[in-house]
Amino acid sequence: MQIELNNYPVAVLGAGTMGEGIAQTAASAGHPVMLYDVSQQQLETALENIAKRLERSVKKGKIIAEKRGQILKNLSPRKTLGELDQAKLVIEAIIEDIAIKQEVFCKLELLLADDVILATNTSSIDLNKMGSVLKRPQHLVGMHFFNPAPIMALVEIVRSKDTASAVADTVFTLAEKWGKSPVNVRSSPGFIVNRVARPFYSEALEVLKEGVTDAAGCDTIMRDCGFFRMGPFELMDLIGLDVNYSVTCQIWESYQRHPRFAPSELQKELVDSGHLGRKSGKGFFEYGENAENAVVQNALQTSAPDSFIIEGPEHLPDSLRKLLEGSSVTAENTSGNGYIRLPEGGVIVPSNGKSSTDRSVEIGQTVISLDLCLDFEQTPRIVLAPSFECPEIVFLQAVGLFQSLGKQVSVIKDIAGMVVTRTVAMLANEASLLVQEEVADAAGVNLAMRKGVNYPVGPLEWGEQWGWNSVVETLDNLRKLNPERYQTSEWLRQKVKLI
Repeated sequence: MQIELNNYPVAVLGAGTMGEGIAQTAASAGHPVMLYDVSQQQLETALENIAKRLERSVKKGKIIAEKRGQILKNLSPRKTLGELDQAKLVIEAIIEDIAIKQEVFCKLELLLADDVILATNTSSIDLNKMGSVLKRPQHLVGMHFFNPAPIMALVEIVRSKDTASAVADTVFTLAEKWGKSPVNVRSSPGFIVNRVARPFYSEALEVLKEGVTDAAGCDTIMRDCGFFRMGPFELMDLIGLDVNYSVTCQIWESYQRHPRFAPSELQKELVDSGHLGRKSGKGFFEYGENAENAVVQNALQTSAPDSFIIEGPEHLPDSLRKLLEGSSVTAENTSGNGYIRLPEGGVIVPSNGKSSTDRSVEIGQTVISLDLCLDFEQTPRIVLAPSFECPEIVFLQAVGLFQSLGKQVSVIKDIAGMVVTRTVAMLANEASLLVQEEVADAAGVNLAMRKGVNYPVGPLEWGEQWGWNSVVETLDNLRKLNPERYQTSEWLRQKVKLI
């Protein structure tokens, strides 16, 4: 049974960025919305901001003026918690402090009707702990919106062990009616998005620490080859390095300081020095009129080889095989293990989590590793890492081959897992752990990462496309270098067994 909330009064606590965005969303859906904040000035500012955004929407033709007027009419400020007594749903978006949130919810239980749903917009606090002081913890549920709330589709619907199914189902359905894409989540540190996204940042920070490429180069690779809307470093700068670092530390502590969540000393140094990203004018990059940042270096143009051999095309990603089939260079297909053999004797091999140098020793041939791409045909860039003793003539032929296929080429330091390969393997692994732990289902995890942080595909969708064997092989090879950081989930291993 669901509780009917259509057009019922909604109260939003906290008139900061998230609160005002949630209030606008609810008011736009036709609800009378009571917006409360301890600061009268903050309330006035929030209502002004909403009015300005709606006016811009009218000018852009997204809504008509009458709609703007109705939305604003639906919004009303409140100075005390007692003035929220008509609310059927309360959405809390105040400071991320469990003690303060608990205090407010306890007051609301005394002031409001017994059947009121109490929702929290917390991004990481455990609802089991939050609800432990309430008289009616079954009415507490998470509605975690993403910034900006009126635009971002994802809402994580978070259940504690006490949350009534009718309560969670009600807010799930309500979020859908508001035009959102809700996903069900069991309360656990970081929920879906803030937990699964950790490797996107942490692997990039490791790449920078190990001197594989610089921040601009890493971002370019992740955008061009991974098809991510933003690279990890520009995204951290946008979020705020202090905010990103704080979330990482919270999740690290929540998981007993597991090495895969360990915060970066490099990021901490920037935070401690006040370099917080865009808001401070400097983070990994500089901002402002006179800002000077590194320019991404592409390999110099060189000639393609006269021919090449594809050994075992069936072992190569489909999009890579199709790309090579369209080459103007003479190509020959033979049986093999998925190598691109060059005339001078070297082979180009998709990265499997080992360095090119280690693979050269292993197979007795000069290896140039090729980083993962979501789509090799559509990517504008190819990333190569030659083994330590790779002859220049061999490497130039590899570069020239891909340049002849219309690609820019990035050359990076030879390191296990390269950039995209290790990142996607870890994203898929973390996502699989959520499914294994029954925090969310696979469809929910994929949807959350697409809608919440604009990933091009869900991490488990990408893992399936890449091949579960390849994901596990990559993680196992990385684990040889760092056993604690790169632990493969049992869920992934079971997927391999079912192939």
